[in-house]
Amino acid sequence: MLLAIEYDVMLQFEGITKRYKKAGIIYPALEEVSIRIDKGEFVTVTGPSGSGKSTLLNIAGGLINPDFGNVYFHEQNIYLFNNSEFDDYRKRHVGYVFQQFHLIPYLTVFENIRMVCSGLTVAQQIDSYLEKCSLQPLRNKYPSELSVGEKQRTAFIRAIINHPDLLLADEPTGNLDPLNSRILMSLTKEFNQSGGTVILVSHDQDSKQFASRHITLDSGRLISDQKIT
Repeated sequence: MLLAIEYDVMLQFEGITKRYKKAGIIYPALEEVSIRIDKGEFVTVTGPSGSGKSTLLNIAGGLINPDFGNVYFHEQNIYLFNNSEFDDYRKRHVGYVFQQFHLIPYLTVFENIRMVCSGLTVAQQIDSYLEKCSLQPLRNKYPSELSVGEKQRTAFIRAIINHPDLLLADEPTGNLDPLNSRILMSLTKEFNQSGGTVILVSHDQDSKQFASRHITLDSGRLISDQKIT
């Protein structure tokens, strides 16, 4: 089992390069990007469409492999993990929130969350999270019966129910109205204040107010990396 040893540096991208080929043309997604994410940071990543934001997040989560470079989690190179270690990394240490909710349509709100729980002790916490997110009356509803904001809050609980070290959020407010965007961002900030590390990709400049650090990408390159005070 992968051990989460305590280091100040949680995640480190070292010279990450990723390119895609389409119709014989090579498109750079990331070009030699090096970033260090410390434990407990709330980092927003912005940039124009095609700048590499989602690619960076997917590489951090172990969903796609970089062409070159390394990614270290607590000083362990995740792309040298065996299958068991990789599964452990993704299931125990990383939570994902996406713009598309990826809820199972034939499962209830409760069941969608229960299916990812690492054990009975974690599952017993579902109702308290539903209460906190104003979803308790909807626990037995199906995704088709939920509003967009309710679906995203369900997806958010599913992402953090196992108390991951790292939350990766890819445009989580992209489909939400202003009120639900503020609710989700407040929940994400609460996760961060409880000790979790957040990397959030967004076009929404308002997301900066919740962050401790802001990174800008453009054409696959790191343009700026700024601490927010």
